[in-house]
Amino acid sequence: MAALSSYNTTLTANATSVGEVTNISVGGSSLAEIDVTSLTDANKSFLMGALEAGTMTIDFFAPENWSGFDSNLMPASGDSVATAFVITFAGGSLDASFNGIATNLSISADQDGAVTASATIKLTSQITWS
Repeated sequence: MAALSSYNTTLTANATSVGEVTNISVGGSSLAEIDVTSLTDANKSFLMGALEAGTMTIDFFAPENWSGFDSNLMPASGDSVATAFVITFAGGSLDASFNGIATNLSISADQDGAVTASATIKLTSQITWS
């Protein structure tokens, strides 16, 4: 069985590479269901509601130069412009494109360890696969 390798997967935020990514997790997409069943219906009836696009969590090694890097992930408070993200899997054989707003950026530094960071992104659009 053929499988898609995560080797050489890259992530960009506003066309700027998010280097040294160690983990990407995208999930939680759901579609609201609107119950339109009446008292005379023998079966439940539903309409599709709004899409809840989900979230993405990325873990990465903190870059040596943060100048301009964090502004691609964490826009200014009150900024209404979502960031454009692209995940390129397996060296370019599959792309996932979507928009999102960073809701959390945390940094961790341990004794004798690499400085790592984690970001949580609230997706504001459906994922487009190409």
